[in-house]
Amino acid sequence: MSDQNLPRTIETLQRKITDLRKHAGQHSEQRCAELPQIIEELNRVIETLRLAEQPLQNQAEHYRLLVEGCTDYAIFMLDPGGNVVSWNAGAERIKGYRAEEIIGKHFSCFYPQQDVETGKPDQVLHMAAAMGRHQDEGWRLRKDGSRFWANVVMTALRNEAGQLHGFAKVTRDVTERRRVAARLRSLIDTTQDAVIFIDRQGRIDLFNPAAERIFGYTRAEVQGQKVQMLMPEPYASEHDGYIERYKRTGEPHAIGRIRSVAARRKSSEVFPIEISVAELGDDEDMRYAALVRDVSERVKLQGQLLERERLASVGTTAAILAHEIGSPLNGISLAVQLLEKQLTKQHALLDDKVTALLDRIAREIRRLTLLLDEYRALTRDQRFDLQPTSLMTVVTDVLAVETQHYATLGVHVEQEIPSDLPLLVADSHKLKQVVLNLCKNAVEAMPDGGTLTVRAYDSGRQLCLEVSDTGVGIPAGIDIFAAFTTTKPHGTGLGLAVVRQIIEAHKGTLTYHSVPGQGTTFTLTLPISQSETG
Repeated sequence: MSDQNLPRTIETLQRKITDLRKHAGQHSEQRCAELPQIIEELNRVIETLRLAEQPLQNQAEHYRLLVEGCTDYAIFMLDPGGNVVSWNAGAERIKGYRAEEIIGKHFSCFYPQQDVETGKPDQVLHMAAAMGRHQDEGWRLRKDGSRFWANVVMTALRNEAGQLHGFAKVTRDVTERRRVAARLRSLIDTTQDAVIFIDRQGRIDLFNPAAERIFGYTRAEVQGQKVQMLMPEPYASEHDGYIERYKRTGEPHAIGRIRSVAARRKSSEVFPIEISVAELGDDEDMRYAALVRDVSERVKLQGQLLERERLASVGTTAAILAHEIGSPLNGISLAVQLLEKQLTKQHALLDDKVTALLDRIAREIRRLTLLLDEYRALTRDQRFDLQPTSLMTVVTDVLAVETQHYATLGVHVEQEIPSDLPLLVADSHKLKQVVLNLCKNAVEAMPDGGTLTVRAYDSGRQLCLEVSDTGVGIPAGIDIFAAFTTTKPHGTGLGLAVVRQIIEAHKGTLTYHSVPGQGTTFTLTLPISQSETG
């Protein structure tokens, strides 16, 4: 007899037995003949039920042993009112109660007093009964009163008629996992490197405070956006292809390696980064984690170091040249001066061509002398006499001497220097050299005349000095601070290198902004309060 026919057979037998009871007083031969058949069918039903019951009993026994033997999970049953009716070994280990101590007690004894007062246990029962299953995390109490962070799943148990006859609870102690997660979160939030998590579609899910600072976006601005928004070309266009190739071949291109690439800030500025990408295992939501380090400052410092090494090499050569060329150059200069005096006495030999030639020789000698002087300034071990210094005095002293000369070149000078600027700790002679060099460059950038503006102001922690012109501007793509780089036909290309050297020695900065055909503004900043410079 198959299990599928069993209900129909039982129903037929029930009808026959009912009919027999109804006619119990009638002892006809026909009805007596039916009794053995009914008894035989009953025996078959009983045997079928016995055979079907045995696997169920075995299965129930297996489940009982599994539940009672599980020590990693607290597994217990509640009646509809929330009282404990069963208790496994895991529940005893995690919560500290033996079965005989806890069975019959209300499960609210596992909750902190504050949760009990707010009625949280009853709310959990209602939600589990209404939804069939309820899961949450929170603090729970052990028998000794200590707390642990629990992950709890409560399932409502109903019979075939849908009547609630209890709840099954599975509780895990995830205190250590929560502690590790909290430490990891703290590390992610406080690290100086950007930490970015993306999902399987390449959309940003985690964006830590360092990432906000480095890229200029808030987390709300990038949440759910494609990570390509942080990349310049060609990385942005190629990124999805990298992911698809990795999914297809399993060959990592960036995963597990530190790569030096470029990124893009919210301001559209492209800057250098070091990036390390890790795959987050089988996480269903998150797929990749990226650790990004902004190396802009390091690249800048490396560039400065290379520049200084180059200047040091140049300096060694310059020192030799200055020594080897200086003496003969002085001799030539003296010889030219003597020749001019001799020719002046002999007017018949002195004509325009000879005079022009002598002037040209004298100019070239002065240019070579200036070049040697700038070589010496660039390579010499600088000594600074640091004293309280007025920036207004430095600027006005320079312009008092040079303004008249600038006027003969068609350059009008405007000066905006407040008299109440705080004092600097600086070498006033070196700062005068800086101001003079910047003004000289500005005037030379205005061959047809223009306006030179020198403006100073206090930005709070530092003083700023701007030297602006209305000249030809600086062409794009030129590193004007590099040694021997110049936009002037007769420049040495060392003046700005010397200026920057002096400013950096004062722990300041020198930058510029230029628009070709409209002019250039150089801005130097000097800290108001600074430590000793040497």
